[in-house]
Amino acid sequence: MKEINVVSIKEAVQNCCKGHLDCATCKGKECLIGFAKLVSDYAASKKMLSIPNGLKMVPTQDYKTYDPHIVAAALAVINFECKNCQDSHDDNCIINIIRSALEVTLLGEHLEFTGNPLTYVMNLARINPEIGERVMQEYKLLKNG
Repeated sequence: MKEINVVSIKEAVQNCCKGHLDCATCKGKECLIGFAKLVSDYAASKKMLSIPNGLKMVPTQDYKTYDPHIVAAALAVINFECKNCQDSHDDNCIINIIRSALEVTLLGEHLEFTGNPLTYVMNLARINPEIGERVMQEYKLLKNG
């Protein structure tokens, strides 16, 4: 089975952070990106790929705007690192939790994920063609090395 590169996930999420120039103080778990950073840090330090009830912890009340190009690139990294587990999909997988936080930053809502990254990107493109196309382009770049 494919190994998940938590370091690349952490870097992609970090790139989305608006930093202290846009945010006076970090809100951590109250911020969508701050929350995603905490999840990726937890996964790296604890070597855990699932967080019980993690999907329910995504802070949906963060209304900051983020750069859609950077967040789309991070979503591509998340999808690239996905194990493509399909029937064995776990909603509380760190990849699914972080994906959900990034979706809320772009779309204002969480999308259902069935365990297949390609199907996910196609569904994303139906909801928002521009974002779906950008995620697909970034995903292809990652896949082609």
